Amino acid sequence: MSLNSHQQELRHAYVRGGPGAIISGGVWFAAALTAMYSSISDGFFLLFFAGMFIFPVSKLALKLVFQRAPESKSNPGSLICLETVFPMVGGLFAAWLLLPYRPEFVFSVSAIAVGTRYFGFRTAYGDWTYWVFGAVLCMIGLSSIALAIPSSSLVPFIVAIVEIVFGTCFILADRMEAISIDEIG
Repeated sequence: MSLNSHQQELRHAYVRGGPGAIISGGVWFAAALTAMYSSISDGFFLLFFAGMFIFPVSKLALKLVFQRAPESKSNPGSLICLETVFPMVGGLFAAWLLLPYRPEFVFSVSAIAVGTRYFGFRTAYGDWTYWVFGAVLCMIGLSSIALAIPSSSLVPFIVAIVEIVFGTCFILADRMEAISIDEIG
């Protein structure tokens, strides 16, 4: 199987990653609400622990809603996605370390950590849009630190919106690809 074939298989199996991005956006939205109505640390802990369920919930949605078969076990692209988890967790750990000292930057550093994870998805899915997606999330985090945006709950709301918009675009791109394949075949 060629690299292009592996990427095509992953794009199909994961609906280009759209459901995962939307579910992640929902987690960010819940974290934003928690940070706003409870505390930043509660919001961060919700982001971290609920974030652990993004992949399993996405897999369930792929099976039940999109009726997609999983990728083949020999597809190396799934390893690329897995390998990007560990640097992201390192970034989230750095964000956690900021809680007692600079809580207003916790979600900014978390956005950078999640954004950097998406750069690897470009290779896994063969879709350069992931470079844009990752860059947008990193810029949200970096600019909120550089501009010292005072509302720490604003960052997770913005990240949630960006994740949901990109996730929706990925699903629409998958639908468009399916339509064009149907028209050709």
